[in-house]
Amino acid sequence: MRFALPAFAVLALISPAAGLDDPFAGQPRASLHVRIELAGTNRVNFPNGVEWAKIEAVRTLELDFGLVDVGIDAYAIVSVDGKNQPGTTPAVEDLQAQIAACGENQKCLADAMLAFTQKAESSADAFAQMTGAQPGRYRNFAADHQGICAAGTLVVQDVLSGVVIPPPNPAVAYRFTRNGSLTLPIADEYLMDYACRVEVTLDNATGAMSLRLPAAKLEVPVTMGPTAFTHEASTALIEGLQTIELIDQPTGPDGNWTGVAVLDELGSASHNSGQVAAPLKARITWNFSEG
Repeated sequence: MRFALPAFAVLALISPAAGLDDPFAGQPRASLHVRIELAGTNRVNFPNGVEWAKIEAVRTLELDFGLVDVGIDAYAIVSVDGKNQPGTTPAVEDLQAQIAACGENQKCLADAMLAFTQKAESSADAFAQMTGAQPGRYRNFAADHQGICAAGTLVVQDVLSGVVIPPPNPAVAYRFTRNGSLTLPIADEYLMDYACRVEVTLDNATGAMSLRLPAAKLEVPVTMGPTAFTHEASTALIEGLQTIELIDQPTGPDGNWTGVAVLDELGSASHNSGQVAAPLKARITWNFSEG
């Protein structure tokens, strides 16, 4: 019974495809500074008892996002399974029970809905009860494509090591680096589209802040060390993760919209076509400000 505004709906409203006109002209603008520090290591021993592979990965993302208030104030656009929404009312709980009892009986379902709306003060009140709408509770921001929506640097600093048997030669140890960086913005619309997939919800009732940050498709050009036996031109900053979601984060001192989150696992980094992958630990810091 809950209404959840999907992220893609907001993104569609503000994407460059919407045209040259500003769909949010006159709406407040804001900025979000985010720093993500990633580190992970793992070693895999292969079945022959001789070969092994290890990755030691250190990555960082430090970006400034340009945001715009999208004008939605009754719902949280950054939430997980309605986590940011209020609890159901007794009337809604009763309706849910009736719907469950109706099963596939369409007349029963229609009668239950009609009875619910007739008890409400208005059709708008009925809709608000069913969806959990709370006008004025939230402020929601998304990437502002009228300016530079993401600027900063992504860095990869990996050390890859192990023992390999290159037939017909005997086993040999190796150790090489995989380093690179990417500075945004760049003239790659595909990558910038993913880099700008950022959304923020401010909860005026609780003072909590929720963030959805980009993770997928952020490819960083890399240079392999002189002894490398792989020939990668780029590597994903974070593998196996579409978005980073931080829900209901407390505000900083004096009510400032700042925060820090430490996560035991945030995607992974891999070596040699996935032979060995290391879960990445993360420390995320952010600072949101309007104007």
